[in-house]
Amino acid sequence: MRRIVLTSLFLLIAPGIFADQVRIFSGARFDSKTWATLQKFDVRTLSRNRMLDAHAGQLIELHFQFRSKEVRHLKPNWYQTQVWQAAPEGQRGFVSVPVMIANTDLKAFNAFTTDYRATADLKIYGQVLYNFGINYTFIRVIGTNTFDGGDGYTNVVW
Repeated sequence: MRRIVLTSLFLLIAPGIFADQVRIFSGARFDSKTWATLQKFDVRTLSRNRMLDAHAGQLIELHFQFRSKEVRHLKPNWYQTQVWQAAPEGQRGFVSVPVMIANTDLKAFNAFTTDYRATADLKIYGQVLYNFGINYTFIRVIGTNTFDGGDGYTNVVW
């Protein structure tokens, strides 16, 4: 009896929990309402003091110049690294933003250059997330290209 009640509750509640959420598969699909919230940033902007934290939960398009050579395997299905860009005018060096990449997307992500002299404008799509347990804000990378699915959804793929 308990199993039936729990299953019934799950079937009633689950659709509401996942409504209007990003569904991750070999890419991600966004309805037009969600895609309209997409914001475009570069690493220089998001690397400013607490700027990344201010955009937690948002869908973004991030522009950068190169990725870090070091890619850490944090969890069985996730890797952590940084994307970099030359520092703003008047400052020396580079600025970075932390990103997390799914195991299935690592090969495609590794195709980005690690050359700090690169000047090409590279971009990724992702969602800014905050991990309360370790007080850490990062961008979960979803893909690099988009296409209209013809059904009112925008698809993000590698």
